[in-house]
Parts: sequence; C-alpha cells; structure tokens
Amino acid sequence: MSDEHSPRPTPRRKLDIEQPMSMGFARQGAVMIYALAAIVLAGTAVYMGLVEQRPVVSGWVAAPAIGAVWFGLRLFMILGSRK
Repeated sequence: MSDEHSPRPTPRRKLDIEQPMSMGFARQGAVMIYALAAIVLAGTAVYMGLVEQRPVVSGWVAAPAIGAVWFGLRLFMILGSRK
C-alpha cells in the first residue's frame, strides 16, 4: 500500500576493485602462463633427454615434450585470434 509511493534507493557506486577486468588483461595473463608452461616443459624434456640420457620415447622425455607442444599450440591459437 504505502510501498508504491516510497522512493527507491539509489544504487551504490562500485569501487574500483569491483569493476570487471578487461579482456586484454586476461588475454595477456593467459599468454604469459602458456608461454611459461611451454618453456618449462620444453626445458624439462631437453634436460631429461640430453643431461639424464633418457630415451626419447620414455615418459620422462616424451610427456613434457608433448605438453610443451600442446601449450605452444594453445599459445599460437591465442596469439592468432583476432580479438
């Protein structure tokens, strides 16, 4: 009854920390994470193959090498997108 005539409260202004992050920041973070993962995994595969003298087809070399290729492909896809 009296609710129809009561004024609506004004919305509170959001703080700077509450504002959504821009997609550029998220994309830049993804590029950095994928690049770091690809470099670390490639380094691990090279280290295990050359320094530890493990066979190339062993899991110690092949698994990080496959991971490095996967993260490198994802990095290429992110950098190649038009957004």
